[in-house]
Amino acid sequence: MDLSSYDPDGPLPDIDPDPGAELAQGRVRIADPKAVADRWRELSHAKGLSIRETVIETTGRQSFVGTPSSVAREMDDFVQSDAADGFILVPHLTPGGLDPFVARVVPLLQERGAYRTEYTGTALRSHLGLPDPVRPVWKD
Repeated sequence: MDLSSYDPDGPLPDIDPDPGAELAQGRVRIADPKAVADRWRELSHAKGLSIRETVIETTGRQSFVGTPSSVAREMDDFVQSDAADGFILVPHLTPGGLDPFVARVVPLLQERGAYRTEYTGTALRSHLGLPDPVRPVWKD
């Protein structure tokens, strides 16, 4: 539904999606848009969220907020439990850029073994444990 006529900082309206509309999250089509709307309304009501907050809560990716040690601990928990093979840092959303993260969180991740301290080779292939490519030998 187009909610542009509603105040984004107001409550999520109690309206159902158009029954003929298709809903997708990324590349995945949602089979039951009304069920999604019901879940969003329930969450919005339970937490007292505005339209804006509901959209952020339901469509946002994992965020790490806290002290450098709490952020490193939470990120390490994901790595150690095989729940992550990497993280996407979004510098345009980070008020001070990536410098404070690199200076204060990366060393803690390195101490925990969740972030490398050096590279084993000079090419991406070697970092991934892949063999060097076979190079053709040309004869004249």
